[in-house]
Amino acid sequence: MNFLFNYLRRLTFLLLIYTSSRVYFYLNNIDSFINSFDNATLIEFIEGWRFDISALVYINIPLLVLLLFPTNLRKKNGFIRFTNIFFYALNIPFIILNNIDIEYFRFTQKRSTVDFFQLLQLGEDAKNIIPQYIKDYWPITLFTIIQVWFLLKIKHIPKTTIALNAKSILSGILIFIIGGGIFILGARGGLQLKPIKPINAGELSGSQNTALILNTPFCILHSLDDKPLETYNYFKPKKLNQIYSPIHLHINDLRQGITKKNIVILIMESYSKEFVGFYNNGIGYTPFLDSLMQHSLVFTNAYANGLKSIEALPAITASIPNLMDNPLITSSYAQNNFESMASLLNKEGYNTSFYHGGMKGTMGFYSFSKKAGFTDYFGMQEYNNADDFDGSWGIYDGPFMQYFANGLNVKKEPFFSTFFSLSSHPPYTLPQNYSKELYKKGKLKEIGIRETISYTDYSMRDFFLKSKKQKWFKNTIFIITADHTSGENYNTKYKNRIGRYAIPLIIFSGDSSLQGINSNIVQHIDIMPTVLELLNYNKPFFGFGKSMFSEKSWAIHFLQNEYRLITDSSIITNKAEVYRSFSDWNTSKNNELNYDDTQLLKAIKQDYNNRMLNNKLLNEN
Repeated sequence: MNFLFNYLRRLTFLLLIYTSSRVYFYLNNIDSFINSFDNATLIEFIEGWRFDISALVYINIPLLVLLLFPTNLRKKNGFIRFTNIFFYALNIPFIILNNIDIEYFRFTQKRSTVDFFQLLQLGEDAKNIIPQYIKDYWPITLFTIIQVWFLLKIKHIPKTTIALNAKSILSGILIFIIGGGIFILGARGGLQLKPIKPINAGELSGSQNTALILNTPFCILHSLDDKPLETYNYFKPKKLNQIYSPIHLHINDLRQGITKKNIVILIMESYSKEFVGFYNNGIGYTPFLDSLMQHSLVFTNAYANGLKSIEALPAITASIPNLMDNPLITSSYAQNNFESMASLLNKEGYNTSFYHGGMKGTMGFYSFSKKAGFTDYFGMQEYNNADDFDGSWGIYDGPFMQYFANGLNVKKEPFFSTFFSLSSHPPYTLPQNYSKELYKKGKLKEIGIRETISYTDYSMRDFFLKSKKQKWFKNTIFIITADHTSGENYNTKYKNRIGRYAIPLIIFSGDSSLQGINSNIVQHIDIMPTVLELLNYNKPFFGFGKSMFSEKSWAIHFLQNEYRLITDSSIITNKAEVYRSFSDWNTSKNNELNYDDTQLLKAIKQDYNNRMLNNKLLNEN
């Protein structure tokens, strides 16, 4: 067991090296973090050990496998020398990369990922930049040399032999189990539902201090399978800003200050537009929602920006679409600083909360909600009643919506709260009492997406019946939409490339002040700018969308390396820099390319990629 203890001792020493780098990183960039050193910062340092250990375990997996392999080679001097050289070769480069960010963070405001190597290009620039960096930032260079020197002083892995007897075999099995346990627990970052990712660093401190908790090796390792975003240079900055800008400022001269209405967003799982009777001549599965839409502002040309729940949440709450291969929450850009409705409204005295009946690690919702600035999170653990568990995802919509209503009743106004349903997600199940009643009435033969949609609609009805009795109701604006469509199409109208993104989008005001039909082309990322306009928010803010009341009318999504821009005049697609125009949802009828639409798509591409790459998702940037 000596070599295993030696292995753990080396990891512990490396953990101390990473901790010392975090201290230097903090002191060198202290102005970039929210607070000066206090108890919260100390907790962030401790939380950082999870990410350090995870990175160190991943980096040293090859060494662990080598040492666990039962062979008498371990008593050979040559093998010992090789393993020690191998150890240094694995770890020293990552120590250097970790320390480069001590200074480089000043320019990027994020931990480096695999895109860092793109910048170097391994060409003449690298030959010039690296020596200059070593010279200009000599304290960091000296600090790194000292760390490496101490690492080289670690006692070498001792010689060991494996005898072919029962005792040695059992010992080897025990060592393998212990070593495997160290790997699994350390690499996952704990016993939580899913292994930690960069987005998890925002759970404690929100957006601004995530870089303090993270380390550069962890971020690089978790971005290796990311295809780096391409840099576009279609337009110079001035021209780009004229065509498209994500910086917004709503000004209403008739009012002063924000109108502090409550905001409630209901994100309904898989609520395709085709399931809503209001949109389909009364043919649908949402009788309550249909009735509510008679007294609401209804958008008839609304689209999701993605096809996954994990893509919908940033789009709806922070106006960030997913125009890349990986969802933002799991990508290397998850550590970027950004604004959201929660973070902006927090500053205006709002109570902010996020409700989702699933387990805390589901789809990264908890991590994102904390990074986005939601003060409170309520999920399956907080609900704390296993009797209402659906057996798969979490708490049935009916009881959890009642829990949501009860929660709103005790919140101090004004509040902003987002609810994410789950019962209409496969595998489809219904509460026993609800399904029994339907069976008795002969209205249920099997449980599928349509039946669960109806159940959630029923649950929504009970939520509104309860909420309508409360004092806060008339001072509340409700936004109801889907996270995405279901993928189960029964209406041929929606069985195409664009119909696959068609969703309901409704704004209902408790005081009945918002009603009518709006035919503008709108999307998830438009919700945040629209809500802030309704609140008369008169400060500049960042969001890739636009107000749904503006003269601009477009929606965008990205799938399999193809951009699709939906406008009043056509559907523009772009893949591999080939631009095409279509006049139908099937994208089968060619259309003449509209110059302005093409320019807009290019501008969105350029602005999105460059801001993601350079961590410029804030209005001051």
